[in-house]
Amino acid sequence: MTNLTKANQRAKELDAARCKGAWSEVPELARKYRKHNPAGIVLQQTALAEYALVQATEKIEYNCDDDSPEHITLQPTINEASIKEVFEKIEVALVEAQGQEKKYASIILARAYFVVGKYDKCVEALSTNFVPSELPSGYNFVLIIQGLVLKGMAHETLGDFDAAIACYDQVVLLLSQNSNEKQDQLSNWSEEVLYRAPLLKVRLGDTEGALQSFRTYQSYAALWGDKFRINKRAVIYKHFIKLLSKIYQEGKYDPPSVTSNDQSTIYTPHTFRVELTGLHKLYENTLFQITTFPKAGEVNWRILEMVDQVMSDWIVLGGGTPAEMRELIEMLHRATHKTFQSPRILRHLINTLITYGDYEEAEFALNAYIALVEKAKETKIEDIEKQMHKSLEETKECSIPDKREMVVETSEQVIQTLITGSELMAKYMNAQETLGIAQKAVLWYEDDSNIDDDELYAHVLRCVGVGYSLLAAEETDPDKRPELHNKAIEILNESILLDSEAFESHYRLSLEYATIRDINQAIISIKQALTLNSSSIPCWHLLVLLFSSQKDFQGALKACELGIKESDWEAADSTGDYSTSSAMGNDDGDEFFSLKLTQNALQELVNGSEATINNFDKLFMLYGKMFPDYNIIASPSGSVYDVTSLRKQTYEETLTPVTTKLPVSNNSVKSFTSADRKEGYVSTEGSISSAGNKDTLDVPKANYTPSIASSRNSASSGLKRSPAQTITGVQLSTAKSTIIHSPQATLKTKQRRQRATKALIDLWLASASTFRRLGNLEEAQKAIESAEEVDQLSPDVWCQFGLLLFAQESYADAITSFYKALSIDNSHVPSLVHLSRVYMKTDGLEMAEGLLDSVTKSNGWNCAEAWFYLGKICQATNRAKKTKDCLWYALELEETNPVRPFSILPVCL
Repeated sequence: MTNLTKANQRAKELDAARCKGAWSEVPELARKYRKHNPAGIVLQQTALAEYALVQATEKIEYNCDDDSPEHITLQPTINEASIKEVFEKIEVALVEAQGQEKKYASIILARAYFVVGKYDKCVEALSTNFVPSELPSGYNFVLIIQGLVLKGMAHETLGDFDAAIACYDQVVLLLSQNSNEKQDQLSNWSEEVLYRAPLLKVRLGDTEGALQSFRTYQSYAALWGDKFRINKRAVIYKHFIKLLSKIYQEGKYDPPSVTSNDQSTIYTPHTFRVELTGLHKLYENTLFQITTFPKAGEVNWRILEMVDQVMSDWIVLGGGTPAEMRELIEMLHRATHKTFQSPRILRHLINTLITYGDYEEAEFALNAYIALVEKAKETKIEDIEKQMHKSLEETKECSIPDKREMVVETSEQVIQTLITGSELMAKYMNAQETLGIAQKAVLWYEDDSNIDDDELYAHVLRCVGVGYSLLAAEETDPDKRPELHNKAIEILNESILLDSEAFESHYRLSLEYATIRDINQAIISIKQALTLNSSSIPCWHLLVLLFSSQKDFQGALKACELGIKESDWEAADSTGDYSTSSAMGNDDGDEFFSLKLTQNALQELVNGSEATINNFDKLFMLYGKMFPDYNIIASPSGSVYDVTSLRKQTYEETLTPVTTKLPVSNNSVKSFTSADRKEGYVSTEGSISSAGNKDTLDVPKANYTPSIASSRNSASSGLKRSPAQTITGVQLSTAKSTIIHSPQATLKTKQRRQRATKALIDLWLASASTFRRLGNLEEAQKAIESAEEVDQLSPDVWCQFGLLLFAQESYADAITSFYKALSIDNSHVPSLVHLSRVYMKTDGLEMAEGLLDSVTKSNGWNCAEAWFYLGKICQATNRAKKTKDCLWYALELEETNPVRPFSILPVCL
């Protein structure tokens, strides 16, 4: 007897159980349903058939970890005999079924055919249109989705990809039309479509459709929970990222949810960056959930693949902000927790840390990398891996993961990393380690007979040449130093023979010739470098210095103009309008500023100090543009230093200047900023003038650096002021500002601050020198005071102050100032030379000779002034031969002396 109320209740319970996949409840609920509705045989039999089908297949395990567009895994088939009862029950149901109910039963039959591998029968069972015009709810909706999924996968297996895609797209459409359905089984079946569709579309070359399908998967995945089919999710993110990166590089990227008509309103590069980096995080989170630390002999290939992909994408993105770079570094560190001593990850970490500017951490990573690859080389891991792969392939036991590339680094990868490390040491760290790392690269290259890459080997040799050059610069033994320079030249020439198109090698060779004063050869080399790369500011700067060393000042000025035109800073410098300059953040900024200082020095030599004093206002403005993290306080007179015209910018998370505006007079601007007080600095009371009034002078201690400004009142009476003008709009004052430093400041940031400090000091001291030569000693002292405010422990500042005192004939105070410079840097050549001059003036010839003899035998070997004054002392003490030798050598050096030393140029590019 039919009890409709109870039958309907049991039908709802059965539907709910099937929706949530509670298959163990299905047999009993089907029995109760049939009990209260004897005519309900179709629902009962289809439910029981599906239950039996699930029982037969649910324990079958298969791995999708290595799925790709070319290979999308299907659940393995089972023996037809094992589900004989399924076919029997469906046959009973189909005999009794009518209308839509018969179509639902056919879907179960199609599923049975699918799991036994009869894909054509599956398609046949679903040949009639089983999707009603009005979509049902509950499990019947799940069945419709299931039918489309099965039909699509069957078509896919049979090679009818267009039909498969049509089924998959129909599923997505139905899901969007019935978004209220949230059943567990609906997620299971819809996930299968959402997973297969994008991969198949990639295989078919439908990148636009694949992109949309990947995004659809991602939107549904956010609703499934973090653990749902997470292995397959990792596959999707992997190939989604690959496709996204590819189409962006091809210029075919469309932002999410944007039609072609709306695209013009979207900043595509930014949208791409947001989408791609978001996927990187999802990819990493997913992989880390399914990956454990590897056992002995295992490799977490998926982690390594992810790292490779992310690093490749960062090249496409063109880098990122410091915050983004920190996130990338943290990701690489996390990756090391899922791998075991992976040199590949360390290689990526080295490059990323260098880009970010954490050079010290990069050095640690480099040392770890070198230790790993050398250990692998020593134990011949590469040969062992090759033998293992060969053996596995021969026995047909090698799975897809085992056939991947080997974990060991290739020789090319190791060599390139060693090159990177050697250049890191040369530019930013310990110069002495440059040669050692470069020589390791030579050994790697020579030990691998399979490498035949002249360009790579030439780069290695260039690093070796730089290493010898840096050792020569630090060598104090006059016998060893020429040998090191000659070795550097020999190896750099060998590098150029292998790769004559590397302008960096010609630059480095030219700089080496310039250092040993072979000016003609240096000019030949640097012209070759400029032929290969006419936009290199350091190359132009070297040519300028070489012309100046030949006393061809007009030629040097012409080279300056040509070099300046090659820089992005040129337009901004010529117009004074920096706000729209494309030079913002350009890497050649420091070198451009240095070139401008050289140009100013040349103009003074050619045109005189009076004609060039006005250049300094433009140079200060250029400095403010280059280092916007150092604020300039405005003058009320409407000077070009007006702070409102400057682009205020904080050097991210490192420098946050807080400048106090002080009262200023007309035609004046307060000084810029003071740098950090160096560690160990202890201020003591006292002044230069008071020290100069003492009968005897004590040699100052390292921490004894009273303010230059404190001496002005007492010393100003001796200042000789000429009518020469002051710097337009600049008051060389002592206004101070505070710099707040982040504890996370990288070495790159610290070095930028040091360069900013050094550049500002050079600028103030250059103006001080010009004022001193004009006889305007008061303005010269003010300039020196402002330089002191930038860095109280700069030996250049105290040396310049000593020169000012020397010009005033205040010899005792000058000696004090030079000694203060030497207490900061005991090998400061200018201070040693000028201190010797003072001793010569004050009848201290023996002291002067001792100082000059030490200078000429060490790092002042190429200082013409040192040899000249040493010759004058020898002449005064009647040593004719030594006098002749010293003066001739001084003349030779002076004839090749550049307007500024060659040492201001970068050691390598």
